[in-house]
Amino acid sequence: MKPYLYTIAISFLLTAGKPVLAQVRPLTMENAVKLALEKNRDLQVANLETTKSAQKVREARGYALPTVSASAQYLYFPQKQVSFLPGSFVGLGENQLATFRVGGSNAFVGGVAVSQPLFQAGIGSGIRAAQIYENASAEALNEVRAAVITDVKKAYLDVLITQEQLRLQEQSLVRNEQVLKDSRSLLAQGRASRVDTLRAFVSVENLRPTIIRLNSQVEITKTVLKRTMGLDEQEVIDLQDSLHAEKPVFAVPGTDAFFEAVQARPEVHRLELTEKLNREQIALQTAERAPKLSAIGLIQSQAQANNLKLAEYSWPLSSYVGLQLNVPIFSGFRAVSRIQQAVITRQQSETQLVNLKEVVRAQVKIGLSNVEEARLRIETQRQTVAVAELGYRITRDRWKQGIASRLDLSDAEFSLTQAKSNHLQAIYDFLTASVELDRTMGRAK
Repeated sequence: MKPYLYTIAISFLLTAGKPVLAQVRPLTMENAVKLALEKNRDLQVANLETTKSAQKVREARGYALPTVSASAQYLYFPQKQVSFLPGSFVGLGENQLATFRVGGSNAFVGGVAVSQPLFQAGIGSGIRAAQIYENASAEALNEVRAAVITDVKKAYLDVLITQEQLRLQEQSLVRNEQVLKDSRSLLAQGRASRVDTLRAFVSVENLRPTIIRLNSQVEITKTVLKRTMGLDEQEVIDLQDSLHAEKPVFAVPGTDAFFEAVQARPEVHRLELTEKLNREQIALQTAERAPKLSAIGLIQSQAQANNLKLAEYSWPLSSYVGLQLNVPIFSGFRAVSRIQQAVITRQQSETQLVNLKEVVRAQVKIGLSNVEEARLRIETQRQTVAVAELGYRITRDRWKQGIASRLDLSDAEFSLTQAKSNHLQAIYDFLTASVELDRTMGRAK
């Protein structure tokens, strides 16, 4: 083997053994929402539904257009067709019939038929119903869009709070490791007991399982976020936003928040359109009992012979135009039953609409209360964290001087960690409640 081939082979083996690092995607909440609107599969399905509804409108309008159909037929008669004539034509009795076999063994028939509706009451209702359905599909798309935006933001916040909880526990571990180090130093100087050192060691080791669990939870929440966005599971993401909120604020709804929410919520609009659609369905079913008038026409050519020499065939034409009237008289009460079903369906949609408005009223009240409660907790916990940090520093200094006990230091460290955790939870609750309130108010678009 030539020397340069050895070089290529060695280079290949060296590069093949190195793992390929996945490219990290930096991700802000705003970018996460944009990606979800592009890649979320539920949203893609809803988009396809709106496209399908547009085709339903086109289909409904097609019922007012003429119908044109072409037909062709070939028949072979092993025994030719029979015609009957009075017997007197061939010298038979008056009460007898004479039979004749007529036509050729091969028959060809072709024609074009046209039908144009002139009066059909259901066409107008069908078009209006299809248009209402198209608008309802658009509102359903907005509903899915709002749900996707809300879910992505909440999933993003779930990752942030899990990361912050992990960071908080890691800070607690650092503090406890420093205490363990100080305790060992004091033990060597004879200023601390062995029990204090053992307690410090246990405190450190008790934190490690929590950190392991939170590391796993971070990956789980990222997986949920990627699935909600529609990203591939193997993609690596790095969240750029922070969970901190120095001065939490939110857009306060107007004086009549309920009216604002009802006007903006796509769910309400969809049910309103559904109620209109059901009214048109009643009109559509009623129209099935009305007469239908159509203009019809046909042009046809036919030929018969005992052979298949088509060039020698004669192709005479026949045609007609006329009107066709169809008057329903009795259909076994099916039409009446369909009308009653449509009436009941409309009543159901009316009840659902009233119920949804009451649900929105309750959601607005609960949402405003949750946001305000979380905001107040943030303000309270911010002060608590400051006091807990001061208390921990004082207790640590007193412990080093032999004035405070190891138990006092453990309590101070636990209080500090708990205060920071409560403050973190309050921020998360505030942001989550704000996201939910935006959806409740119809702002998640």
